[in-house]
Amino acid sequence: MRKRILPLAGLLALVLAVGLLVSQLSDGTSADPTDGTTLGFLGVNDGGDIEQSPPEFRALDAKGEDGYESGPQTGGGSVTTNSYGFDSADAGLAGGSAGSVGGGPDSAGAGAQTLVIDRKIIRTATIELTVDDVPGAVQRIETATAAAGGFVASSSITIEQQPPPDDPEEEQEIRQRGTITIRVPAESYASVMSTLRGIVDDPRDITSLTEDTSEVTEEYSDLQARLRNLEATEVQYLELLARAESINDVLLVQDRLNSVRLEIEQVQGRIQLLDDLTSMATITTFLSLPPLVVLPVEPEPELSWAAEAWENAWNASEDALETLGVAAITGGVVLVWLLIPGALVLGGWWVVTSRRRTGDTAA
Repeated sequence: MRKRILPLAGLLALVLAVGLLVSQLSDGTSADPTDGTTLGFLGVNDGGDIEQSPPEFRALDAKGEDGYESGPQTGGGSVTTNSYGFDSADAGLAGGSAGSVGGGPDSAGAGAQTLVIDRKIIRTATIELTVDDVPGAVQRIETATAAAGGFVASSSITIEQQPPPDDPEEEQEIRQRGTITIRVPAESYASVMSTLRGIVDDPRDITSLTEDTSEVTEEYSDLQARLRNLEATEVQYLELLARAESINDVLLVQDRLNSVRLEIEQVQGRIQLLDDLTSMATITTFLSLPPLVVLPVEPEPELSWAAEAWENAWNASEDALETLGVAAITGGVVLVWLLIPGALVLGGWWVVTSRRRTGDTAA
């Protein structure tokens, strides 16, 4: 009898030891900062203690910014991907309820719903007009912009001086050029463009017109989805931060939280930029005066042979008279230069002759 009891007691003790070991392994105790264990990505056990993240969250943590994989659904939520390569959980924490982030039981599966976004189109235009009054045209554009609920982004008038093309030696003419950039509501774009075309009476004075539309609806939708995912991830990190029990856990979660907040601000900035570009159209107008007109030179009428001979003879006589006049003037100038030394020589000769005559008389 005793021989049978001893093996049974040993077997019972072995079973109790194995059960105790299994119980300790399945209890998910919190990380101790002294044993080198740190907080996982998003792992929280049923008891609320922080534990190492499960493999699927480690994969999400290791993907980085360029991943396109979707994580498993947890707690009735979903993991959403977008064309910008950022994945994040759109539900509660691992092991939590669907209402922890989604807003209640009714929000379970909300990640599968499609958000309808109005078309986002960026409109820009450039128009060149030839006008008689540049400052007046600028004033009309400013008035039309204010009436449409827009504003003037920039405006300038340049004054240049150019000589008349038919006679460069004449006094230079003042030329004006103007440039004005306006922003108007997208719904007023067509009416404002019609007003700009109406500034000139002749359609030929519209020397250039370029209109461009760029649709960014897909990018805007992706940014909205990315923003929702980032905000959901931020909420998860905030919950983990509230449950952290060690300094290492707090530092790790805070670092991840700062990175998510930076991405949220970047996405929000891009969304605000697209909202501004799509809600207000940009129109740039170049204004210039009409080009200077060069008057054609009328050809001289052809002369008859007699008239042409007379004209040639007259021109020859004018040339001869001009030559004689030049010769006479030249001779007079030369004579002046000859009279001076001649007068000196003549005076000297007269003095010498007078002295000789005086000497002969005295003798």
